Amino acid sequence: MKRTLGIVLAVLALSAGVARAQSVSKSDSNVEFRPHAYIGLQGGAAYTVGETTFNRLVSPAAAGELGYQFSPVLGARLAAGGWQGKGAAVAAGTEVYAFNYILGGADLTLNLANLFAGYKHDRVFSPYAFIGGGALMGFRNGANSVKNTTPSQYFEYLWSGKKILPVGRAGLGTDIRLSDIVALTLEANAEVTSDRFNSKKAGNPDFQFNALAGLKFNLGKPYTRKPAPEPVVYEAPKPEPAPEKPAVEEVKPEPKQIVPEKKECNACKEMQEICTFFELDSSEILPEEAAKLDKYAQWLTKHKDVKIAITGYADVQTGNPSYNMGLSQRRVIAVKKYLTDKGIDASRIGTDYKGDTVQPFDVNEQNRVVVSQVVK
Repeated sequence: MKRTLGIVLAVLALSAGVARAQSVSKSDSNVEFRPHAYIGLQGGAAYTVGETTFNRLVSPAAAGELGYQFSPVLGARLAAGGWQGKGAAVAAGTEVYAFNYILGGADLTLNLANLFAGYKHDRVFSPYAFIGGGALMGFRNGANSVKNTTPSQYFEYLWSGKKILPVGRAGLGTDIRLSDIVALTLEANAEVTSDRFNSKKAGNPDFQFNALAGLKFNLGKPYTRKPAPEPVVYEAPKPEPAPEKPAVEEVKPEPKQIVPEKKECNACKEMQEICTFFELDSSEILPEEAAKLDKYAQWLTKHKDVKIAITGYADVQTGNPSYNMGLSQRRVIAVKKYLTDKGIDASRIGTDYKGDTVQPFDVNEQNRVVVSQVVK
C-alpha cells in the first residue's frame, strides 16, 4: 500500500511541476478550443490491499473510456475496467487467492495544466485529475477454494457466483501528446468499495489501486483556427481638384508650323505603381487582386518598352523574420508568374523581396503586399 501511495504522490508532484513549467506558454491567439469526444484504452497492474507482502497481491488490470471534453478544463467520461483482485488468508498459514471483477461508472475530469497554466493546443504534457463512481461485479471468487481455513473461521463475507457492489474512484494521470489525435496516457487511481469485496470482514472499505498506461484517441481535431481577417484594399488618395482660374480673354496665337510630336509612354503616368494585396500567411492571388493584374497586364502589353520592378513584403506582427522573408519571395513569384502567363516577357520584370524588414504602409494588414513600379 505504501508503494502505491508513493506512485500516486509522484504523479501529483509531476502534474504540479509540469503545470508550473508550462505556465508561460500560452496557445496561439488564432487557435480556439473545440469540444470533442475521445476514447481510451489502458492496461497495467493492480494492487489489492491485504495481509501479505505487496508483490503477492499484484494482479493484471485493464480499462477503457469513452469521454467528452466540454471545455479546456472540464470533461466527463464513461469508464469500464477491472480484471483481477487478490486477497490473503492468514488464519492457518498465508494462502493467496484471486477473484475476477469488472466495473462500470462515470468520472468527472479536470485538465490541471489548462486550469493552472491556461489553454495551449499543442502542450506536450497535460496532467489531469478525476473523481467518479459506479458499480462492480465480482465473479470466480477464489476464496471458495482456500484449503487452510473455512468460511466460518475467516471469510465472514464469503460470496460465490456473482456479487454486485458499489465503487468510488479517484486518480491522477497525464496525457503525453503524440499528435492532434493520439496521446500516450499514464494514470494512477484508487477504487474503494464494500468490505465484502475480498470476502473478509475488516470493518472498513476495501481498496484496489491501479497503475495504467495506454493510448487516447481524439475523435476529431481538438481545436480550430480563427478565419483570416478580410484583406484591406488599398486605395490611392484622390488628388484634390485644381483651383479654378479666373476667366481671361482668349488670345489667338499666331499660326505656327505643325511639327510631329515625339511619342511618349503616357501609360507610365497612368500606372506608375499598383499594389497586390494578400491574405494572412498566403501567396495565393485573390480574385479582386487578379482583376487589377489583368488590367495591368493589358497596359503592359500595349506599352512594350516599359519595364517594371516588383517587390514583395510581409507584415511584421505575424510569423518570424526568416519565415516572412520566404513568404514575401513566394508572393513576388506568384505575381510575376501571373503576368508572364498573361504574355508579359519575364525580361521586363525585375524582382525583389523584403520580408518584414520594410513596412511600406502604416496599416499592418496592408503590408501583406507586392508593389509593382515602373522603372523605365
